[in-house]
Amino acid sequence: MNWDIKEIHNYNEYMQKYSIHSLLAKIFAQRKYNEQDVQGHTSKRLIYHDFSLFLDADLVLDRIQEALENDEKICIYGDYDCDGILSTAILVQAFLELGKKVGYHIPNRFEDGYGLNKERVQQMYEKGYSLLITVDNGIKAYEAIDLANELGIDVIVIDHHDYDELPDACAIIHTKMSPDYPFKEICGGFLAYKLASSLLGKHDKYLFSLAAITTISDMMPLVDENKSLVSRGLQFMNEEKYLQLELLIGENQKYNTTTLGFNIAPKINSFGRLPELVNPNHLVRYFLKDVDQKFAIQISQYAKKINSKRQSLTNEQYKNILENSQKDEFLYSYDQEVHEGIVGLIAGKYTHEFQKPSFVMKYDEKNEVYRGSARSIESIPLNQIFDDLKDYFVQYGGHALAGGFQVAKDEVLTLKETLHTYLTTHTFSNEKVLEGIQIELNELTLPAVKELELLEPYGQCNEEMKFVLKDITNFTSRVLSDGKHLRFDIPLNKGNLQALYFNCSNEIEQLQQKKTISLIGTLKINKYLNTESINMIIEDMK
Repeated sequence: MNWDIKEIHNYNEYMQKYSIHSLLAKIFAQRKYNEQDVQGHTSKRLIYHDFSLFLDADLVLDRIQEALENDEKICIYGDYDCDGILSTAILVQAFLELGKKVGYHIPNRFEDGYGLNKERVQQMYEKGYSLLITVDNGIKAYEAIDLANELGIDVIVIDHHDYDELPDACAIIHTKMSPDYPFKEICGGFLAYKLASSLLGKHDKYLFSLAAITTISDMMPLVDENKSLVSRGLQFMNEEKYLQLELLIGENQKYNTTTLGFNIAPKINSFGRLPELVNPNHLVRYFLKDVDQKFAIQISQYAKKINSKRQSLTNEQYKNILENSQKDEFLYSYDQEVHEGIVGLIAGKYTHEFQKPSFVMKYDEKNEVYRGSARSIESIPLNQIFDDLKDYFVQYGGHALAGGFQVAKDEVLTLKETLHTYLTTHTFSNEKVLEGIQIELNELTLPAVKELELLEPYGQCNEEMKFVLKDITNFTSRVLSDGKHLRFDIPLNKGNLQALYFNCSNEIEQLQQKKTISLIGTLKINKYLNTESINMIIEDMK
């Protein structure tokens, strides 16, 4: 595996200006952080940008206040993923606390598709709704919003997705159309929380925690106010032990970004992926504060069963697709049996395993198109593929690593051939490169490594930094767990560094013969019997 070793020279000014150790200073220098960036990590102050900074903030609050005063029927229209479901629950709960019971709808991904549609607008008109609030969708619902306007329904759009032009809505809450809003990358759940908090005139620990989950599930950058949100939200979750979250996280689990992203969010998402098994609208009721305990237990059990079904279905169909697909520079599956709700999971599984692009589709007989999901790697940007080959797609969208698309029935084979030519004639590398900052052993002190905890929680755009130690000659090694793992003990000025290399049984004999080693990995503080020591978790060594 190749290493990209960063030698940082301009870190002393960070050390002097912010009174920090060299390890943290080198990270700030590598990332070219300005003072605001540094304060975002080192200050204990909550970073939170007020709802009033949105361009249409007053319009939204005035229209909602009018609806409350006139006892109008209000409906919250969400989305079928974790962000959309929790966004809806946040607003439904906020209105309940204002004494208003509102309607809500989580669309079925197969019957409704993504976003607000004309059929649902017509239904809401027939049911007497006069105010519709979309959350985590709506910014591209041009036709549905035009129909709502014709029928006398006002639509407030709360969304964070990209747009080409704005719909003709009553009001829109979106960071990128609000020049005074300083941080642009927040998800639907955080937008919904900001509206809820503004309506209630206060912060709410539980709703704040739900917004933190959506920020992790939607893989938003963990910087600026997102980092504050997740950090404080995790604190609240660990302190308050909310029933709805306790039932989903599993026994003896602590709330952190990993358990939010891999324990809780997938269970919520599974309702939207397999709506034929249980209606995802039940989850909105589940996340309300006054949920009946028996109902909560029942829904949480459904969530575990459905998620288990989703996992087994994904593994089963992934295996079948692999067995029936030709070996190529990419995966292109359009004629294999696959559940539309898991095409993205199958694509992601392939790309993660083989470090190659993937395109997985399900045929939509009604519209005579193939609907698919695609995944790629950093060196082969998916959005570049879409843009370069746009004439072959009915529709597409996404970013460098993930996206969705539609292909006409009579173009599906042509696209496969075109992709093959494109990916074999362009120069790409799918070899993984480990990036790390070079450090010296004398920089490794307990205070310096502890200081790295200021960067937590780690996530998108705030990944845990790897460090490189080169040409170490003074060390001893020890085999652990019957030959599965290897530990190196390296003397420091005070104490030892324990460098742990997990699951290296095939290399142990060769590694133990080395007289000089170089390591790349992450640094941790290990606590055992009230004693603290420095650990390095090795990702690779030479």
